[in-house]
Amino acid sequence: MRATRHGFTLVELLVVIAIIGVLIALLLPAVQQAREAARRITCTNNLKQFGLALHNYHDTFLAFPGVSHKCANASVGTEGTHAHWTWGTQIMPFIEQSNTYDILSAPNDYMHDAIADASRFAILQTPIKAFRCPSDVGPDLNSKYLCVGEEIALSNYIGCNSPQEVWRGKPRGLFVAGSRVQGDDSEKRRQMRDVIDGTSNSIAMGERAWKINGVELGAGLIYGMSGNSDVQLVGDYNHGFISVVGAGKPPINWTLTCGSTCNDVDGREGFSSLHPGGAQFVFVDGSVKLLSETISHTPGGSVESTYELLLSINDGLVIGEY
Repeated sequence: MRATRHGFTLVELLVVIAIIGVLIALLLPAVQQAREAARRITCTNNLKQFGLALHNYHDTFLAFPGVSHKCANASVGTEGTHAHWTWGTQIMPFIEQSNTYDILSAPNDYMHDAIADASRFAILQTPIKAFRCPSDVGPDLNSKYLCVGEEIALSNYIGCNSPQEVWRGKPRGLFVAGSRVQGDDSEKRRQMRDVIDGTSNSIAMGERAWKINGVELGAGLIYGMSGNSDVQLVGDYNHGFISVVGAGKPPINWTLTCGSTCNDVDGREGFSSLHPGGAQFVFVDGSVKLLSETISHTPGGSVESTYELLLSINDGLVIGEY
């Protein structure tokens, strides 16, 4: 009598493999969603820390940090090219980066001197985890926005400057020039009393991605910027304010040309992220919200759409549901 052999037939094996493949295909999106949820939580915590830092800075100096601080003198460049310490460096003592702040000697020395010093320049090229959204795929050093011709550490978080275009003049956002703009050295920084629309209705900071769908938006810079040029007056999308603050003329996550209402190439002066459907913002009260890329937005003309009103601290208008 022949012995009976037990085992799988080829058809049964193929069926099992097919079932496993289907289960893996169903499981992978769930894993990806879980990972993105974790990355988004980390990004939220980063923004919360910035919101707290802004409040502590205001408690100490009775004003919010300006876009720029302590520009270099004329011997090392013109107003359009010299280096500035920016808000990212100014708040470092309030985000547990006091050692970095002290070594850079930001309050006492010019940024040009730090770039020229090998040890301090190495710090300027050192990434800081708190300034990076874990969902972003950008490099450690920003090759889009240079500081006096040098690559320094990249940031995914930028200040809110204007509901329209990035402007060094009289924008309606929280982040304004701190010194030496258009020949004026007086301090122009915002105070809490200037947020007349209410701290829960006014955006303080938001995200900007390095690249979306193959389009390089450039993110931002941590420590400083080159020059005081802007988009509103100068039309500069490569230097100055745009590298550390954003504005509301382009919609959230916009990468295309804006058409007749916008003259930039890909909306890179705006806010963006790799979080599905929108970008995260921290408001002046310290709360963090993800705003949808479909939020009511009418660029150009007067400030009247929901997105524009949130980016303004003093429009005096009522904001509806969003």
